[in-house]
Amino acid sequence: MTKRTNDRLTDPTQMPTVNVGSWTTPAPAPAASDSVRMPAMASPASGARSGADAPGAGPVASDQRSRPAQPAQRHTKRNVIVVLLLVLVALAAWLAIWLFACNGASLFDPNARTGQAPYKTEAEMQAELDRVVEEGMFNISIASVIEFADGASEGTAYIENVPGNRYNMQVTITDDDTGEVLYESGVLAPNQYIEHIALSRDLEPGTYEATATFRALDPTTFDEIGQTAAAVSVVVMD
Repeated sequence: MTKRTNDRLTDPTQMPTVNVGSWTTPAPAPAASDSVRMPAMASPASGARSGADAPGAGPVASDQRSRPAQPAQRHTKRNVIVVLLLVLVALAAWLAIWLFACNGASLFDPNARTGQAPYKTEAEMQAELDRVVEEGMFNISIASVIEFADGASEGTAYIENVPGNRYNMQVTITDDDTGEVLYESGVLAPNQYIEHIALSRDLEPGTYEATATFRALDPTTFDEIGQTAAAVSVVVMD
């Protein structure tokens, strides 16, 4: 038998009892050259004075060589710094996005299957597809009794995040007597389910009364929106 309910999400610090039923440094700029263009000199053949005889020619050339191009050099360095900062900001943003995307992908349960639990009839599956879950509500589904042939075997749990839910989902099953976590799923997106689960350790034969806590997670940030719970029995046969 599978338990399903449509519950209003509560604050994460509260767990109500539910009615179960349904993210290059560029090469430095070349320094300004100390050499300058010399003034044109008349050819001796023209009858004009040579460059060496021209009044003031020597001192002028000397002054031009010694005049540094400091303003242009400072402007070039400033541009390089600005470009470098922009590149660093772009790299940081890209790295942050990449890390977030990779981390988000790793949160999803590798055993989750797309679709609805196979125990449903076609009519029940269509009804779930047609269902519209209201904002702040969360439909949960899990088998009320989960049987294991032995503590190391898998049991059929049919943990399901139905298509109509607005949030991702994560489930933890804990022993009511000891508070021990018997099972913890990864994230399930809406329209995903987990059919078989394995216990966190090899339990002795017997029946363990437990609580399955469903945490609703924001589909973008994975922040917890709220949670609800259902009572389940974990039965280990041998």
